[in-house]
Amino acid sequence: MNAFELAGKQLGLNESDQKAALQDYLVTGGQNLDPATTAWCAAFVNATLAQSGGQGTGKLNARSYLDWGQAVDKPQQGDIAVFSRGDPNGWQGHVGFFEGYNPDGTIRVLGGNQGDSVSVASFSPDSLLGFRRDGNALANAYTPDSQGQDPQTGQPANAFAPQNALAGYPNAAQQQAWEQSMTYTPLRRSRPTNALSAPIPLV
Repeated sequence: MNAFELAGKQLGLNESDQKAALQDYLVTGGQNLDPATTAWCAAFVNATLAQSGGQGTGKLNARSYLDWGQAVDKPQQGDIAVFSRGDPNGWQGHVGFFEGYNPDGTIRVLGGNQGDSVSVASFSPDSLLGFRRDGNALANAYTPDSQGQDPQTGQPANAFAPQNALAGYPNAAQQQAWEQSMTYTPLRRSRPTNALSAPIPLV
């Protein structure tokens, strides 16, 4: 289960009548605090990432996530969204998981401490400080299953850095054999240039 899915399962937890369950969730994720007295949006993200196999910033200030992962311009569901709160140049902020855009352009966020609970709330894009994505998620965007395996080295191909796959070859001959195996013959199709002419092959 990824972090976004896990966060969704906590919808409705709040700091009043479900405070014990909420606090247990945060503590399980390494965030030992009282959500009734401490702003806990970043703690919720930290705890959720920790319990889904990831790692957050470990800090309680939302803007700490501006230094986490990698910045992205086109967010995907589950990316981290960071917003200002109050002074745009100040230290306060809010952080949660990007869910999507509303028709009016506002940003839907699945997060904690939104109305004192785990909920989905909408935020103005004017207060957006940035979207962040787990660096490991970017690095693992291509898996060995989708890339295939190099028959010479037994290593998975690396779509981001092909030279990494070549580095495993002990000699130039094997490297050349691999490079030749990566060539392909493009599909050819035909279409007539006019009604009287013969088909002309197109590459």
